[in-house]
Formats: sequence, structure tokens, C-alpha cells
Amino acid sequence: MIISEEELVRRCIANDRHAQEFLFNKYYHELYLIAMRYLADHHNAEDAIIQAFTRIYKKLPGYSHRGPGSLGRWVRTILINESIRLLKRSTSIQFNEDLKYLEVENSEVSGLQNLQAADIISMIEKLPAGYRTVFNLYVVEGFTHKEIASKLGISENTSKTQLKKARHQLMNKINQERDYGTKGI
Repeated sequence: MIISEEELVRRCIANDRHAQEFLFNKYYHELYLIAMRYLADHHNAEDAIIQAFTRIYKKLPGYSHRGPGSLGRWVRTILINESIRLLKRSTSIQFNEDLKYLEVENSEVSGLQNLQAADIISMIEKLPAGYRTVFNLYVVEGFTHKEIASKLGISENTSKTQLKKARHQLMNKINQERDYGTKGI
């Protein structure tokens, strides 16, 4: 079934179950990967996707097409917001108080080229929820610290601190992986 985004939206709004199923299947895998980056739990990721699609179908009449790919961006944004909502409702997200200065060594991460993308994603998923959320919003999604602060209800300094701590932890994990990999040879 090859149809334009505009036609797909029109048919979904008209409660065409085949179009709604097509929309779900078209974005499910991508949204699952995004939800896992934020939530790091299969069941929570599934919950976020279901909640996101409930919201998507409800808000489709107000969606305005802004060119090719805009539907995908809109769907991803809704999923990210649902993931953050789920994190906020859980007790797993905590943001440490602002630190005026956090020294992060710019140590060389020479083992990076030996890591697979799946290894790095796994390392990100194992970060504490606050670090992981800010890291994903800033590094992967491209939000500014001001936007992140607004979205999460934290200060810009807290966002910056969480990002620095996330990077620091990731560098440590990558260096440990490098050291472990070279010792195993």
C-alpha cells in the first residue's frame, strides 16, 4: 500500500482501520527504538508507544502536513513526549542538584572504533534515567538546554549537569570496554 502522507492522514481521520494499522506498522519499529532509548524497559516502551498512538489518532484532525517526512517527525515528537511523561510518573527519574562546575576529562577514547552501535546504545540504556533522558534529548534529538529544561521542569544548569555526567559515565564505560577488550587479547 503506497499512499502519500496526506492521504494516509486523511484515511486515518476517516477511521479507516487498514490505514490506521498501516500507520502503526510504518512507525512501530522506529518508535520502539526511541522509547527504549528513553525508558530502557520493554514493557514501558510498549506502554509509551500505545499511549503515543492513542494520542496520535486523537490529534490527527489537527495535524497540518508540512512536507515530506513531517508526519514522521510529528509522530516521533509525540512518542518522545509520552516517554518523558511515563518517566515523570515513575519514581525512576531523578535529577541531581545543579553543580556549578563538573570537570570532565577530555581523555582519548581510542576503543570507540571497536564498539558496535548496539554496544553504545546498550551503554546509553544503562545510564540513570535523568542522565539518559537529557543525553537523548540533547545529543540525539537536538533540543537545546533551554528546551530540555522546559520539557522536564528542571533548570538549564541541571540539564547541562546531567549531560556532563552522562558523557562522563559513557566515556568511563567506553574506556572500561576498551581496557577489557585489550586484556582479553
